[in-house]
Amino acid sequence: MKVPFLWYTFGKRVMKMENKKQKKSFGKQILLFCCFAILIGAFIFLGTRNYSVKEIPDNQLFQKEYKNVRLDNSFHVFNSVECLTFLEKETGILFLGFPENEWSHVVAEMLDTASLEMGFQYLNYFNFYLERERRHDNYLGILREIDENLRKNDKGKLDLYAPTVIGVVRGNVVFFDDETTFSMNNDTIKSYWTSEKKREKIELYKQVMRQINEELS
Repeated sequence: MKVPFLWYTFGKRVMKMENKKQKKSFGKQILLFCCFAILIGAFIFLGTRNYSVKEIPDNQLFQKEYKNVRLDNSFHVFNSVECLTFLEKETGILFLGFPENEWSHVVAEMLDTASLEMGFQYLNYFNFYLERERRHDNYLGILREIDENLRKNDKGKLDLYAPTVIGVVRGNVVFFDDETTFSMNNDTIKSYWTSEKKREKIELYKQVMRQINEELS
């Protein structure tokens, strides 16, 4: 009688162990399901959130580079693609420069003054410094669009220099000004840009703006 009793006792223990394993397995399944549900919920929540980054307006970007212009200036900041497209078919004024060039700051300020006096809204800016170093296809395309007006560099090749102002009407260059890309007689900004000269240049920019406004009206 002892043997059956031992088998019965052993059988009960085995069943208890199996039940415990089943309970643990079932518990793991519930835990995995809960974790999976939480992950799905998190993905749905994160996917429906509004992550739109507040872009800095172009006029503020421009004013960060050129401190002497108004914060509410009329400049639109271009990348190389936008600059090339503008030269190919659009209308307005394009300012080519970069903030490391101190002469560019004077031209930016004069363009800003002229646009304020004229109520002109079609000012565009392209910082070409890095693009000139890289010489990618878009930059070379920009050079081709205005090659008749460009100066040659030390290697005899046409290139962009700062500051340059270009008036464009439907993809045609109607005005090109690179007066101070090469300073004459080693002039300083203060000695070159007298108050009278600045006023004359502002009036010239206003004439170009007036012409472009008439074309767009």
